[in-house]
Amino acid sequence: MFLGVDVGMRFTKAVLWDGEIVSTIIEETRGDMKPILERIKGVDDFKLCCSTGSGAELVDFAEVKEDDVVCLAIAARDIVDVDFVLDIGGQSITAISVDKEGNVIDFMRNDKCASGSGRFLEVMSSALGIEIEDVDTVASKANRKLSITSQCAVFAESEVISYVNEGESKENIIAAVCDSIAKLAVAQANRFGMGGRYTITGGVAGFKSITERIAEAVGGEYVEFPQPQLAAAIGAAIVAEEEFGDV
Repeated sequence: MFLGVDVGMRFTKAVLWDGEIVSTIIEETRGDMKPILERIKGVDDFKLCCSTGSGAELVDFAEVKEDDVVCLAIAARDIVDVDFVLDIGGQSITAISVDKEGNVIDFMRNDKCASGSGRFLEVMSSALGIEIEDVDTVASKANRKLSITSQCAVFAESEVISYVNEGESKENIIAAVCDSIAKLAVAQANRFGMGGRYTITGGVAGFKSITERIAEAVGGEYVEFPQPQLAAAIGAAIVAEEEFGDV
């Protein structure tokens, strides 16, 4: 078995892999990665570990380190067989073009602003008193379309507060937040020229109120990625497996 660890700005994801997912863990990112080895089921049996993400260097027990874009491309190759990946993480949106062998052809990352990211969704839902796991349910009850026009997280938050002060329902406001995130993701995809078969990964891909809006706007053939928040960690585990085979 092989261990993949994706250390993101917000969350650390680990996957134990043996041709399929054996066990997983998702927790808030901290400086010490060692507790992962205590908490992920079956981890005593792994042969090699690959770390990825912005904090890959924190995983001092990883024999291999790989860029998260590469790991996402490999996961896309082995799990869903697509041409493009749109990754919406805690702090950034990344569009990636991949070939049939899982090689990265090109990519484009927007990490200049938190707007459109998972962190933005967390902050907005918290401000509205909505648990993050309830966003889809609450957004589905919207009965009036609102618009959040700013692409800056700070100004977008001001728009949300204005709607609250005007007495708008939290259902309508959170639906507008989902629309705003989807529009920013679609803009990134369109700038990159994304089309054909594609998937959406990252924690935000777990919200259908956002992915359905993206799929409608982008067109092409959308392939749902199972457990999308784990995509880079899965790719890292597969890298570890391939590295071990080459030893």
